Amino acid sequence: MAGEIFLSNLAGGFDYNEILQKIQFVKSQQIQILQAREDMLSQKKAAFSDFGDIVKEFRDIFDDLVSGDLDYQKKVSVSDENVLSASITNHATAIPTNLDITVNQLAKADTWLSQAGTSDKDSSAVATTAGTLQITYAGNLVATIDYDTDTADSTNPSTLQEIASAINNAQSDVKASIFYDGTNYRLLLTGQETGSTKTISLSDTGDLLNQLQLGSSFSGSHVQTAQNAQIQIYGQTVESETNTFSQVLEGVSFTVKQETTSPVRLTIEKDSEPLKEKLQELFDKYNELVDFIKTNTGEKGVLSGEYTLQSIRSELFSGLSPFMDLGLISVDKDNGHISLDSGKLDDLIQNDPDTLDSKISELKTNLQDYLKAVLDPDGIIKQKDKSYQRQIQNIEDSIELNTKRINQEIQTLKNQFVALQKMMAEFQDIKNRIAGLMGSLQQPQQQQ
Repeated sequence: MAGEIFLSNLAGGFDYNEILQKIQFVKSQQIQILQAREDMLSQKKAAFSDFGDIVKEFRDIFDDLVSGDLDYQKKVSVSDENVLSASITNHATAIPTNLDITVNQLAKADTWLSQAGTSDKDSSAVATTAGTLQITYAGNLVATIDYDTDTADSTNPSTLQEIASAINNAQSDVKASIFYDGTNYRLLLTGQETGSTKTISLSDTGDLLNQLQLGSSFSGSHVQTAQNAQIQIYGQTVESETNTFSQVLEGVSFTVKQETTSPVRLTIEKDSEPLKEKLQELFDKYNELVDFIKTNTGEKGVLSGEYTLQSIRSELFSGLSPFMDLGLISVDKDNGHISLDSGKLDDLIQNDPDTLDSKISELKTNLQDYLKAVLDPDGIIKQKDKSYQRQIQNIEDSIELNTKRINQEIQTLKNQFVALQKMMAEFQDIKNRIAGLMGSLQQPQQQQ
């Protein structure tokens, strides 16, 4: 149409947020690559840390094995455990031997039981004359009890129950109990320790002991005399205040349980089981190491291509050569596991312990310094861990920088799109105004 003005692309709007999202997605691909790399390094770091833990456990077992403590291990047995029980208290000082022990008597505590009593332990007074009861134990005065004859007087004890409680509250060397014989309640006093010196003596200024028929004036009331345990070893008599003898044999303690007329044999011998168990632990831990390396350094393993693990395993295997020399190690070529020949080990322990000790010393020389170096804070494992951590940190720093850069670029684009949309709105307004003007100019011509 003659005289019409047309401005292209000035009308309409667009969704710039969708455009920005697509731009951000494209630019974030590099961050996702970095994140995947960080995740892989974190897995490697964790796996290498697990490997380090296995090496530490191997080192701990190794240290126990070469410490020398296992060479001193002893065990003790008795021919009749109903008569006595025994234990090793010091493996280094205990000497292998046999001992025949006869138990003459067991240790006992001094015990007194009143020959008379009362039919009511809680409400009737025992004494007819007030006084003071004194109890001596092992030559020492341990309790002074003032008693009364008036049950209404709460100051001093008067009933059998109150007197027993007062004795127990005053000290702990002599235990007071109430013994019921089916008719009367009687007072039972028991020393809390055994031994011939742990005797109980009673004195009284009133008539409490007379009423109870208790004490040295009433011979039947001394129901058990304090005595030491007594054993006989090859004609020699040995006593102990308790039923436990810890000084007879160095490094050994034994407790008698019943008297005998014939001897019981106590045997002390070298115990090879701890050494065998520790060797088996060491071999098992080495095999665990082999399995870990096979799983994690294979083609699809998280540590694929990491040769440090194989290097450490190789050094450990070489260090075990003293046991190879003795024929104690068998190697499974299929899985790389090693196993212990228990029969040969038993033979060495029994028949050639010096050679075994010498080879353990060689083992110590071979591996102790190496393991220390590997696990040192500046050693291979720690340095590898630090290397992984540095790589992870560098990636995290790159992710942070890239994220900031992308966010800034997106914000800049957003500002530009907002400005563009504003300008387009202004163009649309101009277009509308021009269109309106052109329409008004054409009306007069139409009217003519």
